[in-house]
Parts: sequence; C-alpha cells; structure tokens
Amino acid sequence: MWKDYSIGFIKKNRASSVSVLVAAFISALFLSLLCGLFYNFWNYEIESVVLEEGNWQGRISGAFEEDKVSEIENFANVKTAIINEDLSDDQTLVVDICFDNMRAVYQDMPLIAQQLGVPETSVSYHESLLSSYFINDPQDSNPPLLMAFYLFVLLLVSVSLILIIHNSFAVSMNARVHQFGIFSSIGATPGQIRTCLLQEAAMLCVIPVLIGSIVGIALTFGAIQAVNILADGIVGRHEAAFAYHPLVFAVTILTSFLTVLISAWLPARKLSKMTPLEAIKNTGELQLKRRKKSRILALLFGTEGELAGNALKAQKKSLRTATLSLTLSFLGFALMLSFFTLSGISTNHTYFERYQDAWDVMATLEDTRIEDFSHTDEIHALPDTDSVIYQKANAVCSIGADAVSEEVKSLGGLETVAGSDVSMADGIYTIQAPIVIMDDSSFAT
Repeated sequence: MWKDYSIGFIKKNRASSVSVLVAAFISALFLSLLCGLFYNFWNYEIESVVLEEGNWQGRISGAFEEDKVSEIENFANVKTAIINEDLSDDQTLVVDICFDNMRAVYQDMPLIAQQLGVPETSVSYHESLLSSYFINDPQDSNPPLLMAFYLFVLLLVSVSLILIIHNSFAVSMNARVHQFGIFSSIGATPGQIRTCLLQEAAMLCVIPVLIGSIVGIALTFGAIQAVNILADGIVGRHEAAFAYHPLVFAVTILTSFLTVLISAWLPARKLSKMTPLEAIKNTGELQLKRRKKSRILALLFGTEGELAGNALKAQKKSLRTATLSLTLSFLGFALMLSFFTLSGISTNHTYFERYQDAWDVMATLEDTRIEDFSHTDEIHALPDTDSVIYQKANAVCSIGADAVSEEVKSLGGLETVAGSDVSMADGIYTIQAPIVIMDDSSFAT
C-alpha cells in the first residue's frame, strides 16, 4: 500500500519531485567534486615527494657487507632492499628499504638495525613520504592533523548540504500533512509514516546521486586539466595526472546517501510526531502571530518588499536554516583557502627563510659534487648578478649528555629544541647537522 501511495504521489507531483531530484544531484556532485579534488591533491603531493626524494620508506647505513642486504630482504615485512650507490662509499653501505605494510616501518626498522648489529642512530625514515600516507612516529607528541582536517571539512560541507536539501523535502512533506493526518486517524503508525517518506526519498535520490557522483568525477578531471594548462611552464613542477580510487567513489556515494537520508529524516520525524488532530487541522507554519510591518523593505521595494518581509517573518525557521547553511558553506570555503595559505607560509618558513636568502633564480643539480661543477666561472661572470654556488651534505654530530648547556636544558633539552632531528643512545645525543659547502668565490660573496 505505502509503496503504491509513494509511486502515485511522485507521478502526480512532478514539480516537488523535480526539486528533490535536483537537490540530491547537486549534493552528490559537490561531495564527489570535493572528495575527488582532495584525493588528487593528496596523490600529487605523494608523486612530488617520490620524484624529488625517491620512494624509499626506511634507510639504514653502516659498515656491513653487501651480503647483508639479502638478510634484510628476508625480513618478514620487507618488500625491497636496494643499495643506494649515490650515498654509499668504501666505508659505509646505505640501503633503501620498502615495506609491504608501510605502517609498520617505525616498528620494523629498529629490529632490522638490531639484526645487522648497527645502532638505531644509523636508521633514518622518509618522513615526508610517510607523513603523506598519514604515518607518523609513535613517539611524536605533535602528529600532523591533515586527515582530521579533511574529515572536518567534509563534515562541514555535508551539514551545509543537509540544511539545504532539508527544505526541499520539507516543502514536499508539509504539503501532505492533511493526508497523513487522515492516515494516522485510521491506524497508521508514526513508524509507517516515516518509512513511507524515507522510501520516497530513496526512490527519488538513487539515480540523481549516482549521476551526480559521476559528473563530479568528470568535473574533477576537468579541474586537473585546467590546473595543468594554467600552470604550464612553471619551473620544477611536474604535470598532475588524474587519479581516482574505488574507495573514494564508495565514500562519495555513502556520504551522499547519508546526507540525503538525514535531510529526509528530519522533516519526516517531525511530521510523524504530529497528532492526527493537529495534522488534519494543518495550521501550517505561515501564520503570523501578530502583524508586523517591514518598514525598511517597504520603503526600498514598495509592496513587493513588504510582502517579502512578511513571508520571511512567517518562515523564521527556514530563514535561520538558510542563513546557517550559507554560513557553513562560506566557512568551509574560507577554511580551505586558509589551509592552502598556511601550507605556503609553512613551506616559506621551514625552507626558503630558514636556509636561504631571497633569490631570483635557483637551479638544482641532483647528485653533483661542487668540485665536479665546471660552469662556476661562467656564472660568476654574468653581468649584474650575485651568484652563490654551494653543495649541501648531510652530517651527524655527536654530543654527550653532560655537554648540554644549562640554557638548553631550561628550554626542555635537545629533544624540545631539535625535535625529530635528535636521538639519544647510551648517553650520547646524535643530531642531524647539514653542512653547506661553497667554493672560494661564493664564500667571499
């Protein structure tokens, strides 16, 4: 009976049904676009790290023979173990390691070091890559909250869409208050009324949600291509490749259906709680308790403005809902802009400002020693330029625990000052200390 009633109502009331269809389509489209862009930005960040730094996850160095590499490969969770020829020398062998289960890297690397008989200070982690996969050092007291931020923005957008779609369902359902009052008076339970309304919502929204999700994927692809066109020619940037994972599609569909069902459940719950007498009387929400004149709107727009003002006063709840929805939408947009701005500021602070002065042009030659660079004189001879040529090398400094000054201890110790760049074993601090190597001309400059 309820199924036939729902189908009949949908066929006879095409206008209200179309409004619900459009609302569900737009909701799924925006959620699909949001999830798709997030996934592609995340995938592009990982590609950038791999291209610039390699895809190794853990690195171990020490004075051991090459046959030890086979022992590393036989470790239970190790996927590959490859000798890094660029970093290895006659005295030290450097091995790059990848794992089947990347999330166990912080547990397995110390065990591998113990098996090889080298100290834990010889172990390093590809933190930029691991953090992109949301894998953080268990001992880090301040892990990144990027995933939490993504989920918060997704929740914010979903709540905003719920508030918007809720009105479409409310208009359709409130038009039948009198009918449901009659059904309730002849024995229909509140649960049956809710089920009927949610059944209608599901019937109306299945196809729009699927189409909206697919269109959102297409818009994501178009956005990635547009970014590639606009950013074409930027030095050091690799072209973004469109990527999509079935799990992203599943999350989009699930979030869209939950958004639509919650939007339908809110007015359905309210409607099912009405007594038969209230439903049959159907006083509605458009009754003004007392007449108020909208003087400002009447002055600005005349009779039309006064009518609009009275309508807004009669539907204060809908007005508050629309206002809150728009506020949440702008808040989500502002949060995304703030996130990308703060990311740029963080990069500026941690790299450009910390290690370099301002420059106009910077060229990086990978795996090239400064003594092998043969164009030094040509660069210094360029007119109106101040050139600095340097090589960066990674080094380690060892400091005894008793050599730490009282000033550093008062700040919380080396662990607080240097963070993850310092480790301690057997009373000796090991601190990562990058060295900048320059030729005479650059040093004099």
